[in-house]
Amino acid sequence: MKKIVVSSMRRNSGKTSIIAGIVSLMKDKKFAYAKPLGDRLIYRKKRSWDYDASLMVNLLGRQGEMESHCEKITLGFDHSRLKYMYDKEGIERALAEIVTDIGAENDVLFIESGKDLTAGAYLNLDAVSMTKSIDGVLVIVVSGDDDCVLDDMRFIEKYVKLEGVHFGGVIINKISDIEEFEASCTPVIREMGLDVIGAIPYEEPLTYFPLDFLADKLLARVLAGEEHLKNIARTILIGTSATFVADKEQIPARPELSGTGQLMITGGDRSDLILAALERDTAGIILTNDIVPHQNIISRANERGIPVLLVGTDTFQTARTIDDMEPLLRKQDTGKISLLSQLIEKHTNMAEFLK
Repeated sequence: MKKIVVSSMRRNSGKTSIIAGIVSLMKDKKFAYAKPLGDRLIYRKKRSWDYDASLMVNLLGRQGEMESHCEKITLGFDHSRLKYMYDKEGIERALAEIVTDIGAENDVLFIESGKDLTAGAYLNLDAVSMTKSIDGVLVIVVSGDDDCVLDDMRFIEKYVKLEGVHFGGVIINKISDIEEFEASCTPVIREMGLDVIGAIPYEEPLTYFPLDFLADKLLARVLAGEEHLKNIARTILIGTSATFVADKEQIPARPELSGTGQLMITGGDRSDLILAALERDTAGIILTNDIVPHQNIISRANERGIPVLLVGTDTFQTARTIDDMEPLLRKQDTGKISLLSQLIEKHTNMAEFLK
């Protein structure tokens, strides 16, 4: 069994998404997963779960088998509580149990670190310590613009002490221009002597929000179009007189109003803007301030198959909340998972790495 610890230099680099893409791509292998230090707390079936761990258990399709090891998949979230529960030897025993109880009879065990390479160092649950403890292979994900990637790579080369650690290499993720990156940055990376498992381009569809995701995160009430909550919001429009044009004849002059997958956020009292949105290629409408529009508008939205969500916050706060959201992966996001698998297959040598 291969034991791979996946970490990153920065938060939200795409560790979980990369693991999900690998699991979806390589159907000939049996995978297991653990995330000892949780950092995305959710409650599921009256248990505290890490969001990423819950996702991976569902993707692996072995809920009954792996959920029985819930406490081992994620040891905990709070540093002070974990420090009280485990000393250094206790952490090593807990990691050994993850290998034997969760990883047993699998081809590959992925252990995902906390938010970045340093997370959990106080508890000996950082990526380097875990890799040493389980005698595994460390893979580090780096992402960002070209300068950020080169900074992180140089930092790893100069300062990250990897003596006694099997360092498998680096996966470079979310590269905006892959051809330019390979031309300008790849020669510099080669000089550093770091193994690169792959360089994955940035794909905007991975950042899009389905309407049911937004409804859940915003605690929204669905007024219309419930059967179309799988619609994908690609662009967001703030419905004010200054930013929205109700006259359809003016659309060519406003190209942002003629694209597909628009999500409009506006007050429920703005009937003119809501009706105009219902005549466009609109993915959904979010009405703010808990103002319910006239029933004729709800009926029209149902006829058009356009979801209408109602939230209590004002338009500015709602837009800001969505802007701050992470497009977290879900099991039902089959399109995103398929795209991730294609990117892994095309832009990495992961299949060779896992042999």
